[in-house]
Amino acid sequence: MSTPRWRVVHEDADVLIVDKPFGLPSQNTRSGTPGLYELLQPHYDYIGLHHRLDQPASGLILFSRNPKANAPLTHMFQTHQIQRQYACVLVGKVSSSIWNTPVNGKEASSHVTLLGEGQGLSAVQVNLHTGRKHQIRVQAALAGTPIAGDRRYGGEAARRSPRLALHASLLHLAHPLTGEPLIVRSPIPLDLVKLWCASGGPVPQPHPTD
Repeated sequence: MSTPRWRVVHEDADVLIVDKPFGLPSQNTRSGTPGLYELLQPHYDYIGLHHRLDQPASGLILFSRNPKANAPLTHMFQTHQIQRQYACVLVGKVSSSIWNTPVNGKEASSHVTLLGEGQGLSAVQVNLHTGRKHQIRVQAALAGTPIAGDRRYGGEAARRSPRLALHASLLHLAHPLTGEPLIVRSPIPLDLVKLWCASGGPVPQPHPTD
């Protein structure tokens, strides 16, 4: 089975942002599945990992290319100065714009914007205010609107999609060394477009060709 291919969406001397495909883990797994972090290392003199994205999810992951960027990036993640936005398809009708349910016993907060409804599904945009493990997946399930295709937390919602309908669609931060605004977007991936449109989501941007 071939490894899904990633796409570089931003690269400079200090920062690398990669669009991770569904099915590729952020790091090597215990079972030996190769991860994006390790696959990138042979291509660069230095790569630093600062956050992760679940293997069944897709979207943007930020890496450092310069060790001098590590401390500023770590601080920005810890103080929630990096805007992380996700596109999701939920099963059910959204009833709240804020999810504050604790995750793994820790405070967690997500802001939910409804973008459309259709066929018993809801297309939403989620902005993280904290960064707990599986935060969106857990909070969506506890709110009674699990993510389509979630085989861990979704119950019957797992049947609504062959893959987890969770995509990291935007990163917005100040460049760790120059301070200049850095905004990177990733469109809805092709394997989620049909479900996204069925759920009433806005027409996706054209997807770049590889």
